[in-house]
Amino acid sequence: MAIILPFHGIRYDLNRAGAMEDLVAPPYDVVTREQRDRLVAQNPHNIFALELPDDNGGGYRHAADTFNSWLDEGIIKREDEPAIYPYEIEFKVGGKVFLRHGIIALVRIEDWESHIIRPHEKTFNSVTEDRYRLLKATEAQFSQIFAIYRHNESVLRLVLQGKSMAGPLFEVNDQSGNTHRLWRLAEKELIRGLHNAFLGQALYIADGHHRYTTALKYRNDMRATFGMDPSMPYNYIMTYLVDAEDPGLMVLPTHRIVTMEEGWASFEALARIFEKEDIVLPEGTGPEGVASALSNALLVYPERRGIGVVRGSKKDSAQVWWPKQDLGGTSALAGLDVFILEEVVLKALSCKAISYSSDAVSAIQGLSEGQVLFYLRAAPVGQILDIADAGLTMPHKSTFFYPKILTGPVLNSVSTKDTLNPL
Repeated sequence: MAIILPFHGIRYDLNRAGAMEDLVAPPYDVVTREQRDRLVAQNPHNIFALELPDDNGGGYRHAADTFNSWLDEGIIKREDEPAIYPYEIEFKVGGKVFLRHGIIALVRIEDWESHIIRPHEKTFNSVTEDRYRLLKATEAQFSQIFAIYRHNESVLRLVLQGKSMAGPLFEVNDQSGNTHRLWRLAEKELIRGLHNAFLGQALYIADGHHRYTTALKYRNDMRATFGMDPSMPYNYIMTYLVDAEDPGLMVLPTHRIVTMEEGWASFEALARIFEKEDIVLPEGTGPEGVASALSNALLVYPERRGIGVVRGSKKDSAQVWWPKQDLGGTSALAGLDVFILEEVVLKALSCKAISYSSDAVSAIQGLSEGQVLFYLRAAPVGQILDIADAGLTMPHKSTFFYPKILTGPVLNSVSTKDTLNPL
């Protein structure tokens, strides 16, 4: 099913480009323009000079010129041998240390109808258009999409074997204090073994639905011009692959902060279709205590759908809403808290605006008088995969895979001047 290949990675020459921590960046869709500008001002070779080009500096065309000039000047270098890149992240959640293992490889782009690559969220045309124009101008992929595969012991064994042959290429801490390490695996037999291990796998997109959709459109356009040649790199997308049973695969919920229209009549009417459980909190309980209490209350009934509720006018108190009756839904989606929130709650409310946050403590702290926080539990990984298997998609911003992978550890050219050697 899934076809993965090694590739001639393009990596920074740290002697010319600067320190790695000043060159890599978070994914483009989680940073503001101000954060982007600050990173590029700190080091003009930061990856955002390519991934998020300055509109005032020539935009996509300028990004292409910059990419080519960096290659010419040796700021970045294309490696002589194709490789697969083991990539691990060490991080903390709730005071506990986790380690997430993955690999960066090329994955052959497949039509959605084949069900070899399976989405779990919808995409928006405005985002894909921006990514398409950048890809077309630069003929390069500056970041990876993030995909999951169902447990495969062979992949784990081969990756661990490859990592044991040499130390990491670099170790760098991100802005949240998470430690990222990248290896290079070029041994041909191990690569062939990994290629064969993925032949029976479907892949599930965790992050990067828009970039995959962009790559699919680009592939189709390039095939119309250059044909179906399987050795052309535009048939592939650079992908970070993680086992669904990896202990470090962490999914956090994305809570909703709703700004209500004048009056709360729709809110009070909606609340009547739920069984409301008041959470008793000590006087003076802060946002951290409220968030912890909500989490604990929802954990009491893990099989029952429910939503935490905090009003901006009563931030030291909270409720859990349990549906009084079956609220419907397709079977694979029916068990999701976010489904009843999006399809029942938010459609019934008079909302002025909706924003999103994976940090419940900050969200509670920032609530204003006319706002309400809807607190969600994370969707289990297995449930996310089952939904994708059923050909369904979850509501927008249903998942937050943590921590985010870095942009910039390795780049990939999709120029027609380059060719791939299928195994």
